[in-house]
Amino acid sequence: MLDYILKQQPKLLDSYEMREQKLLFPSKMYVAMIKFLLKCFESELVQNSSLGRSSEFLSSVERMCLLLEHAMAFEGSVELHSTTSKALVTIGSYLPEMVSSHFASRISWLKHLLSHVDMDTRESVARLLGIASSSLPVTASSDLIRELVSLFSGTNKRFEVQHGALCATGFVTADCVSRSPSCEVLTRKIICMVSEVAVACIPCKSGFSVVILRFRAKSLFEVFRLESLIQEELLQNTLKCLVDVVNSESATLASISMQALGHIGLSGSLPSLVCDSSSVSILELLNEKLSKLLSGDDNKAVQKIVISIGHMCVKETSASNMKIALDLIFSLCRSKVEDILFAAGEALSFIWGGVPVTADVILKTNYTSLSMTSNFLMGDMKLSLSKYSSDEKNVVSEDCHMVVRDTISKKLFDALLYSSRKEERCAGTVWLLSLTMYCGDHPTIQQMLPEIQEAFSFLLGEQNELTQELASQGMSIVYDLGDTSMKKNLVDALVTTLTGSGKRKRAIKLVEDSEVFQEGTIGESLSGGKLSTYKELCNLANEMGQPDLIYKFMDLANYQASLNSKRGAAFGFSKIAKQAGDALQPHLRLLIPRLVRYQYDPDKNVQDAMAHIWKSLVADPKRTIDENLDYIFDDLLVQCGSRLWRSREAACLALADIIQGRKFDQVGKHLKKIWLVAFRAMDDIKETVRTAGDKLCRAITSLTIRLCDVSLTEAPDASQSMDIVLPFLLAEGILSKVDSIRKASIGVVMKLAKGAGIALRPHLSDLVCCMLESLSSLEDQGLNYVELHAANVGIQTEKLENLRLSIAKGSPMWETLDLCINVVDGKSLELLVPRLANLVRSGVGLNTRVGVATFINLLVQKVVVGIRPYSNMLLRSLFPVVKEEKSTAAKRAFAGALAIVLKHSTPSQAQKLIEDTAALHTGDRNAQISCVYLLKSYSSIASDVLSGYNTVIIPVIFTSRCGYIFI
Repeated sequence: MLDYILKQQPKLLDSYEMREQKLLFPSKMYVAMIKFLLKCFESELVQNSSLGRSSEFLSSVERMCLLLEHAMAFEGSVELHSTTSKALVTIGSYLPEMVSSHFASRISWLKHLLSHVDMDTRESVARLLGIASSSLPVTASSDLIRELVSLFSGTNKRFEVQHGALCATGFVTADCVSRSPSCEVLTRKIICMVSEVAVACIPCKSGFSVVILRFRAKSLFEVFRLESLIQEELLQNTLKCLVDVVNSESATLASISMQALGHIGLSGSLPSLVCDSSSVSILELLNEKLSKLLSGDDNKAVQKIVISIGHMCVKETSASNMKIALDLIFSLCRSKVEDILFAAGEALSFIWGGVPVTADVILKTNYTSLSMTSNFLMGDMKLSLSKYSSDEKNVVSEDCHMVVRDTISKKLFDALLYSSRKEERCAGTVWLLSLTMYCGDHPTIQQMLPEIQEAFSFLLGEQNELTQELASQGMSIVYDLGDTSMKKNLVDALVTTLTGSGKRKRAIKLVEDSEVFQEGTIGESLSGGKLSTYKELCNLANEMGQPDLIYKFMDLANYQASLNSKRGAAFGFSKIAKQAGDALQPHLRLLIPRLVRYQYDPDKNVQDAMAHIWKSLVADPKRTIDENLDYIFDDLLVQCGSRLWRSREAACLALADIIQGRKFDQVGKHLKKIWLVAFRAMDDIKETVRTAGDKLCRAITSLTIRLCDVSLTEAPDASQSMDIVLPFLLAEGILSKVDSIRKASIGVVMKLAKGAGIALRPHLSDLVCCMLESLSSLEDQGLNYVELHAANVGIQTEKLENLRLSIAKGSPMWETLDLCINVVDGKSLELLVPRLANLVRSGVGLNTRVGVATFINLLVQKVVVGIRPYSNMLLRSLFPVVKEEKSTAAKRAFAGALAIVLKHSTPSQAQKLIEDTAALHTGDRNAQISCVYLLKSYSSIASDVLSGYNTVIIPVIFTSRCGYIFI
């Protein structure tokens, strides 16, 4: 691809500087071209590491550098210059020697680009200048540093010039310091050279030889001492100028200057500055200024500064300087800016030691920060870092760093992680996660893993989402770092948290301003103020005269923490579930029911967290649910009665989904319990739970109707389903005091009657009597009130009764009664008729009494002669009722029922009934009216029976007519 491009534009191979030249391709084409070529370059280098040594490959890279130089032409776009400069640094990160020697002759061109208008371009060019300076002699590098210092230390300089010069100063000085021999190295070289001279002079064995040896050694020492002094003088001057920028310039330039100091600190311990014959460390000089900058509003500047402090301490040996650095970083513990907390965590990681990145990676690649580059510990990014790794150990005071690690540990575990302030706990979590992530292989971190696990487990219950999610990530990282025993303990701890069977090992001490609830969670105080801190809750309890109310608040807060713990544990669990493998198998039976329920939690965050686990843990959701269905049902049914509304709501919603499409053998033994919890949820004190209960009721209604329908379910299963559901609905549903439950029950019963068919017969007596009683019990009570006051408002009682009866006949109960008539057989009459006879005597309410009479009438019409075995029982029940009934409508209905039974009774029964009816004529007026109703019904319904008894009834009719008894 590169060869093809160069053939199209041979001028790209021109070696002269192209800053003032025109582009040979449009800017956008150049950008696409460079990105593609860079991917090809990296791919080829990764596939064949030997390419880096071949002359052919190096020649191609050389030509690509020329192409990139042309892309930096003046008329190029900002995007093009930024992309190109980063590409050059990327090539330099793989082939530092080649790129360094290539650009060593182009220093002036690079210096010119340091004032570019684009910040990214300036920073990339500064890195490139640092790479190029490594091929320059020390004297040339020193001259370059002096020139760069003059660019930013002058007055009235453009910001771009100062910024570029500061960046470059850091990179070039860091390279120069890394090449300068330390005192120990100088001493070793001198001893080595003196030994060589001594060996050469031994054969002479003369005093003159000793004099020569002394002179030679002294000369060598003076040469090395002079070179060292020159470098020390330059370094002192450079550091002073950088310190002056921090003290005098704005936060932006001060942060860049600190960044430069940090880069120099990565290459070697920063010396103290000599001021007025006394030496003071840089951190001591800048302590006050840095405190102000870190408390400022420029978040980006704060991030750069705090990371630079970490870089400055990588090779620091002074305990006092370390203390200053830690105090500055710890001052950010109450910051609410996430990026600042992560930057501080990165700084602490560099101070702790063991960070898997070298100074060369930071200085000679497109590195930005640990968090931005990648998760080095997890190995997500495969950079070729080995070429930058140094085999020499850093000469630092391990005792000093041990003290520092102890200080950081105490700050985290004794002050921040269990603090009463949520922002401090958040900061502690970020910093502990950073140390675990970036320094996880350090022996000290390995020893602290149990303590770190306990801290992260505790922080899973945080209200702050960032704290909670980072704690769960921390658990996942601890799992990767731990041994087999640690992994098992971690899995057990997470399962315990998810199932709610664990207890917190440590508690947070509450102070006045400790936030117990998030603002707005539980409303406002009596005066309209907010309710969130411990003090505000105590004040509210006192205002209401209920000091014990604070304990209820704390109980609620503990529940919220428990809920948060489950959510946090879910995030951590989802990350280790796939890795844990067989270790999770013993816990699945306990976990799956809870995971199912938590996916319906009212809190969307909890739903999402549990969904992550479910996807990680369960490969085949349908099969998993089917295999654990009984355990799921048991858990959900118990939680439907929980004292926690969240659990009740989630369980109802989960049940509503789980039961859909199930067969009788799967849900049969739970069917009654599901109906029971559905009705309880419909009458819940919490509105959202009632809504969930309604949804569950609709789902179980659909399931029940299908299970009881003989056309959709096998007859034995349909019969068993009916045996379970119908008695419950008649006893608990229709007779409930809750209006919504009654209506739902009636609707289900009516639908069951339509589809159940013969499966309904064993329950006909219960169903019919319940429906008849419901005609009155479920009637609008307002009609009773109207009837009591009908006379006062001029409404005729008989018309009102007829209206009530008309409404009842249009009700679902009456429709169900019609359906019951269709499935009556001889066997069902054995139970049904005695119940009807009893209801005739004991029934209460106009609609019920008229309904019983009408149902008997319809029943006799259905079974015809089949009623004869029960006619005597019905006649003995109906006749007294007609005589005693005061309601005209009821009296007429019972008379009609009696007449149709009479039609199918035996002659002896008919004779006795007609004689008794005729005898009513001699009684009081109510008896006479009853007689008239009966005779009229007999004549219209059972005229064939009545015609045989004319001698008995005609006198009665004649007498009644003369007495003006009309109906």
